Amino acid sequence: MSHDPAAAGAAAPADRFAWHPTYRGRTPNEVRTEIGQELARDQRAYRLVLEGAEKEENAALASVLELERKWGAYDLDWAEANAPALAARITAFELERDRRRELFPYAAYRTGGESAVGSGARPAGASVGRAEGRLPVPMPLLIGAALVLLFLLVLALT
Repeated sequence: MSHDPAAAGAAAPADRFAWHPTYRGRTPNEVRTEIGQELARDQRAYRLVLEGAEKEENAALASVLELERKWGAYDLDWAEANAPALAARITAFELERDRRRELFPYAAYRTGGESAVGSGARPAGASVGRAEGRLPVPMPLLIGAALVLLFLLVLALT
């Protein structure tokens, strides 16, 4: 019997993550449940932040941006999305990353862009994302956040 990790990963049953740096050894159902619970928790936190946004604008903005960074790449309407359904889509994406043994961005998966991943459009090392606890942030979201911060700064100075 071979003790080669690459051969062991290739022979691993499809019912467990074999390679993924975050989910290795876990079943898709375990991962889906965990992501669904985390998403539902963050959706509740998002609603609470928005309810108290008038009292602490800066803290609210920071919290909203953090949550948008975490989930926005998967669904721009993540705060209102069905948590189990979105968790299932994210799990399918993570399974595909595990199958390919490459940490490519969700945008490449969503568009079915095998060529976008392989073309070097975005290096795999730069899109580690969930392995570090953060998800890629879409550029329009960053620009919008910068404009909001600029607006708040102008308001504070006047």
